Amino acid sequence: MNDMHHFTTAISKIVSTPQEEETIIRGHRLSDLIREQPFVASAFLLLTGRLPDAGEARTLDAVLTACVDHGVTPAAAIGRTFASYGAPIAQAMVGAALLYGDVAGGVGDPLAAMMKQAIADAGARNGAPGEHDVDAAAGNLVAAALRAGGRMPGFGNPPHARDPRPRVLLEVARRAGTAGIHCELLLAAERHLAAAKGRDIPINIDGIVAALALDLGLPDGCAAALVMIARKFSVLTHYLEEKGQNTKWRHVPQECVHYTGPMPS
Repeated sequence: MNDMHHFTTAISKIVSTPQEEETIIRGHRLSDLIREQPFVASAFLLLTGRLPDAGEARTLDAVLTACVDHGVTPAAAIGRTFASYGAPIAQAMVGAALLYGDVAGGVGDPLAAMMKQAIADAGARNGAPGEHDVDAAAGNLVAAALRAGGRMPGFGNPPHARDPRPRVLLEVARRAGTAGIHCELLLAAERHLAAAKGRDIPINIDGIVAALALDLGLPDGCAAALVMIARKFSVLTHYLEEKGQNTKWRHVPQECVHYTGPMPS
């Protein structure tokens, strides 16, 4: 049984002695990380226990940049609404984070789990999966998702006919040498989904982030969090802009509300 009065962690340690005041993170002094490493390298270290190589750092930086803002999204609108009510920024941040779920922002983790299992199953049958195995795994993945709910997570984005961000991220990852078997699986799934639906339904940001999180070797459960962490800067900026515009009590105008209930007699 775990000792409920103590924590055991391999992540970090505070050092406070006559000889040294320091924070140790995964075996590295935080002072050295501040001097020598960009934020994404320190984040990668936290998540994986090692510093990234140049390609891994470039890819993670590109992922966060791709997610940093996407217009007045529902999350940004929530931040602006909180600002118009005079609520503190912390409440706006939490309110926006609560929005992410299985429609937008939160589908990366279940999709990553599906892709990871698909590759594992292909490898169990045939050893190291080849191109044919990946294509077959993608077909099975799409067919299973469509049978279960009629929708394949990680594909389609209403504001765009074809969201440019996934293709740019894939380009960066290929140049960096980090696009691996899960990116191949996602691209194959895109082809199978188009064949099943009779029209193109392109990869969206949740899909490519899920694939890259797997190819980077990040722990399970990271994909959705990466989107949310990056998008916090958007929520912050929209909140501050709304405050600067001195908007009060942002709400839905009455002419935009259609009442369908009964009227009193």
